[in-house]
Amino acid sequence: MKKLLSITMLAVSMLIFAPNCEATDVWVEHWNDENVDIFVMDDTIVSDSDAYSRGFTVSTKMVKNGKLQSVINWSFGNGKGWRYSSSRMDPRITSRVIPRNNIFEFCMNRLGWSYSINNGYYD
Repeated sequence: MKKLLSITMLAVSMLIFAPNCEATDVWVEHWNDENVDIFVMDDTIVSDSDAYSRGFTVSTKMVKNGKLQSVINWSFGNGKGWRYSSSRMDPRITSRVIPRNNIFEFCMNRLGWSYSINNGYYD
């Protein structure tokens, strides 16, 4: 009986004190040209920084009419202005991040990083 009570108490304690590990997909925008909604998979945001630059990676879902169309992996980096590449692009090419990029802004806010807009680009 004591063993059963101990096991039950242990199980209840684990349920009460276990961390919340739920991933959340957050809607950030609708792309009219492809008629898809874009959701950031917030558990995929991974930051990296060193003395010269900082950046992050994130994955997004493209959803059309409630159905997953594809997953896009993004990489954002700031060396001389913010640039990005995605799994839909040639990996040798990066592009400047142009305001208002809701994926970029959502991730920056989630990471607690500040940014500014100067001359039509993010700094």
